[in-house]
Amino acid sequence: MDQGNRYQDKDLVVQLKSNSSSAFQALFEKYSQRIYRFSLGYLKSTQEAEEIVQDVFLRVWKAREELLVERSFESYLFTIAKNTILNTIRKANYEKAYLEYSSLHSNKNSLLDEELDFKELDRIYRRAIEKLPARRKEVYRLSRDNGLSNREIANELGISVKTVENQMTAALSAIKKELLSYGISGGIFFELFL
Repeated sequence: MDQGNRYQDKDLVVQLKSNSSSAFQALFEKYSQRIYRFSLGYLKSTQEAEEIVQDVFLRVWKAREELLVERSFESYLFTIAKNTILNTIRKANYEKAYLEYSSLHSNKNSLLDEELDFKELDRIYRRAIEKLPARRKEVYRLSRDNGLSNREIANELGISVKTVENQMTAALSAIKKELLSYGISGGIFFELFL
């Protein structure tokens, strides 16, 4: 991106931080098609790509007051888009793995046999995450929701990579234990959430 564009973005971000809807609209018009094409390249679905664009700009609007003027707005947008795409792909993989697992294990006597659908499984999974201690939950979400590497998480939180690894191991163990308490086997846990 040339310097003129960067300065124009910087000015628009300053205005956006002051709740300017016209600055938001200008940034949307400037970047929405690029985010759409970027998303479409990964998701191969026009509907999902459109949803990514909406999600990205909704997040920008919600976080407008905390935007960093010095940071490249374009890089910020594409980081949000990348993480949102990864979450979309991860969710699709969860659903696919769940359907495959449940069809293979439909004759076993477990909670899954009692027509536990994916939404119920997801609710149990999210409840298990909410029960984690604050730091462990933060590390887990940065990894799973934002797609950050252990090193990126360590840098963001100011902790060692080893601490991140330990927190992730403990988080996965706690989530697995919670799912097992509902009769959900370790096999489905590993297929869906790892």
